[in-house]
Amino acid sequence: MTAERPFRVATTDEFPILDIGPYVRGEDGALEDLAAKVRDAFERVGFMMWVNHDLDWDVIDNAFAGSKQFHDLPLDEKMKLEVNEHQLGFVPPGVSLNKGHSVDSTKGLKANAMQNLTYHGERAPDDPKVLSGERFRGMNQWPDDTVAPGFRESQLAYHSMMSDLGYRMLPVVARALEMPAEYFDDYFKDPSIVVRMVKYPAVGELRDDQFGSASHTDAGFMTFLPQSNQPGLQIKLDSGEWVDHPPMERGVIVNSGNILKRWSNDRFRASPHRVTAATTEDRYSLAFFFNPDLDDVIEPVESCCSEDNPPKYEPFRYGDFYADYLARAYSHKKAGAKAA
Repeated sequence: MTAERPFRVATTDEFPILDIGPYVRGEDGALEDLAAKVRDAFERVGFMMWVNHDLDWDVIDNAFAGSKQFHDLPLDEKMKLEVNEHQLGFVPPGVSLNKGHSVDSTKGLKANAMQNLTYHGERAPDDPKVLSGERFRGMNQWPDDTVAPGFRESQLAYHSMMSDLGYRMLPVVARALEMPAEYFDDYFKDPSIVVRMVKYPAVGELRDDQFGSASHTDAGFMTFLPQSNQPGLQIKLDSGEWVDHPPMERGVIVNSGNILKRWSNDRFRASPHRVTAATTEDRYSLAFFFNPDLDDVIEPVESCCSEDNPPKYEPFRYGDFYADYLARAYSHKKAGAKAA
């Protein structure tokens, strides 16, 4: 059951729905055909929905079930995994505001209602980057199997499957930018792939001062979002109107972030979006952020630059950009210093 919603659902022109099945099956010409459609979606909207992706939805259902299992634990149990300097662990409600990258005024805005557990791909204790203490390269924090049996396994299976999807789609994004299909390969050898397993508690009414996640743009390359149990994700159109995403059973929402925007010299968009809290049931999300190596130096690709359109961005290290993004997301609270 959902609360009555005054927002209209986006049209397929405003929120394209792409059948990626021919490309997944390896059909002749499918790469270039899909790249053209992805190019159009990222240039005009910054969002799209993928269908016929060949994902094992049982893995996704298990990950959603694991999310509820974790979030149903007592707060003191979850706080044993409080988020650390690597941005790994549990972020309690009332810590983030998206203050530094909101597209709307934050005056009078309450902190985001969401809580989440953030995890990356697994790293071994003897991983050189773990031993060095390099930021954002730490080990995941998991609840003990006695309090959340099977949870870790359900999340790692999800992380692995969605990572495979991200790698599979790199040639599509490269060709969408009119670069060689293998262009991004070297940038994703040790990628920063993040899952933010979110619970948005139901507020039940529309409010101007409280959101599950207030308006923002994403930091990274691409975000994947399998369909949730409740509506709530909205995008902001150029007209200023906020619209709900179109529901599509077993669809995966995809959007571009600020790194892809900069890589494309602003050819691709990083579109504003938010999550309302106007539901009568809690909403769960498995936000999957597919990002390059933290040490990668990003600069606009040559296909997006010319004498008439010179590079808009100096080269920068992705890890530095990511650290700054997080600091601004949590900057309104002392508690955020640890979370960032």
